[in-house]
Amino acid sequence: MDFWDRLCSSLAVRKVSVMDVSRKYGMDYRLLYGITKGCSWYSEWGYEFKSGSYALTRDVYQCAVNTLSAIPLSEFLFQGRKPRTQLHSTIGFYQSLSCSELVTVRDLFSFLLQMISENRSKPPTTKPSDVLCAWTVSDVERVQQAMVKILKAAGGQRANWVTRWALKRSVCKTASPQLIDYCLKHFGGVLVDDGSRVVCSRCNPGSNDFEYR
Repeated sequence: MDFWDRLCSSLAVRKVSVMDVSRKYGMDYRLLYGITKGCSWYSEWGYEFKSGSYALTRDVYQCAVNTLSAIPLSEFLFQGRKPRTQLHSTIGFYQSLSCSELVTVRDLFSFLLQMISENRSKPPTTKPSDVLCAWTVSDVERVQQAMVKILKAAGGQRANWVTRWALKRSVCKTASPQLIDYCLKHFGGVLVDDGSRVVCSRCNPGSNDFEYR
């Protein structure tokens, strides 16, 4: 696109019509980009939607994008009256992974694309013998102790269950997301109060989210 920009500048071009014939990432990605960003992916280079097939106007396109983006995820979640589906489980799983609350379709797919982007940007993995642990025992204990305090505050006398997402959101400012995920993964069975009590964990069949108390 840099060459195209310089060519247009040299020719003093004011308007350019672009036909999207690229097959990069496929049509699914194009649609997801519109939902997550609110515009066509060509907007990264300053292009705006002008007109489309079948007399599709810019306003109609933007209205469709906004409507799809704003659909609440609650419409797809398990209501208890019908059998639970894979879609319910998938949405619940990614909601439990996110530090921020995923409310709309845009929130969900923005989070998914962010995870994909972060995974692609990671350097190639090294051999296990060359890997050094990024956290110390004290780091893990510090985060888990913060989680224990939250369980005690939320549980009270009845020892109520606390969801994985609620715990993660409560301690998201105390450590990195990777460390928090690691601590949650090994949180079940942790001894507290000098070993007199133990953290219990379970998978809630209704929400498909892990819970602790």
